[in-house]
Amino acid sequence: MEEHGTFEAVRTRLDEIVDAVSAEDVTLDEALALYEEAVNLGLSACDLSEKDVEAAFPEEAAGEEGAPAPADAEAAGADVADAASADAEPADPAPDAPAAEPRPQD
Repeated sequence: MEEHGTFEAVRTRLDEIVDAVSAEDVTLDEALALYEEAVNLGLSACDLSEKDVEAAFPEEAAGEEGAPAPADAEAAGADVADAASADAEPADPAPDAPAAEPRPQD
C-alpha cells in the first residue's frame, strides 16, 4: 500500500478511485481492489487525524496529570447528580391533574 502523508493526498487518491470505479469498463475484481484501497485510505485518514490531534493537544494525548481515573469520574458524576437532585424544587403536578381533596378528620 502506498503511503499518503497528507489529507490532500488521500483525498486526491480517493477522487481517482471514484473516477475509476465509475468507468463502464471496470471489472468486478478491479472494483473490489479499488474498494479495498479506499477502505485503507480511510484508515490512513483516521491515523492522520489522530496524529494531528495529538500534535495540537499533547497534554490530552498523554493524559492530564490530576485527572480523575475513570472509576473516580463515575463516582464524581454520581455525587454531582445527587447534589443536583437535592437542590431541585419538587415538580409541580400537571396543570390538568385534579387537585387533592382534603381528608376527613376522625
